Amino acid sequence: MQNKTYNTRALAEAGLTIALTVIIMLVNIYVPIVSVVANFIVPIPITILYIRHNYKVTLISVIASGIFIAMFYNPIYAISSIIMVGFTGVALGYCVKNKKSFGTTIIFLSIAMALGTTIYTTIYIVLMSNDGIYGFVSKIVQNFNQSMEISKSIYQQAGVSSSQLASIEDLVKMFTPEYIMRLIPGVIIASSVILAYLNYTITRAVLKKLKYEVNEAKPFNQWYMNTRIGTLVGVTLVLGILFNRNNMAIGQYLINSSGLILELVFLLDGVSLVTYYLMNRYKVSKKIIVLIIVFTVMTKLSLVYGLAGFIDMVFDFRKLDPYRKLKK
Repeated sequence: MQNKTYNTRALAEAGLTIALTVIIMLVNIYVPIVSVVANFIVPIPITILYIRHNYKVTLISVIASGIFIAMFYNPIYAISSIIMVGFTGVALGYCVKNKKSFGTTIIFLSIAMALGTTIYTTIYIVLMSNDGIYGFVSKIVQNFNQSMEISKSIYQQAGVSSSQLASIEDLVKMFTPEYIMRLIPGVIIASSVILAYLNYTITRAVLKKLKYEVNEAKPFNQWYMNTRIGTLVGVTLVLGILFNRNNMAIGQYLINSSGLILELVFLLDGVSLVTYYLMNRYKVSKKIIVLIIVFTVMTKLSLVYGLAGFIDMVFDFRKLDPYRKLKK
């Protein structure tokens, strides 16, 4: 009798999850203005269903949601979107249910988002574009170059000298389909980490309202570059250099993507380090710190932040890296 009650409850909650997922995704389609918020809300019902039941019930709900979206809108969009949403919801539900740490949850969620984004983008571009991924990127580059040429003409008519326009010409020369293709893996990884943090923050707020226990998000002034992750990305960069010397195409992909990731994580670590000292040593208010960061991170001082992040990874000034503590 108890098992029957459990199955009935699971079935009812699965049906509710399917309905919510389909409704939110259809709103996302037909009301684009709310798409930014909706993309973070869609995985929440799936996450809650996983926490309350198990992966079997959750996977059935995800598949059923995809079928209904395919019936109401577009099969290609349904397949690609539900894969991305399903990966995210299941990963976060698994981590919350098994009480994983904040860092582990972000790693799992980032991997799920990277896989989901890759599958979503590949399916959408390959099935919707006859030119494939490279052709799709080429069209973007072509449109960008055309807009830059228009901007250049406007500046020339306004009397801007050719020497001042040299930066635009250099940007156009650098912005090639090959260069963008090499950056794609790094962009996917970096954006997945950022989106994972935002998704965790939003979902945690909802789950806390529903009385679920969720680990606190780590404050920004305690963010740091884990030495193991830094070493892994560094080794990837070195491998890229070695492959490139041997004229292997994968070398440029590894160099550009790992270089982009290193720049981003060192920048974040450096900004976090500065924030930590401003808050804890000099007692600067959060509003003033935000203003300082905003007005300096977009300038050449970003290089200083990146250098500070690299030095912090080496010396661990804030003593945050648990791997170092274990070694001691």
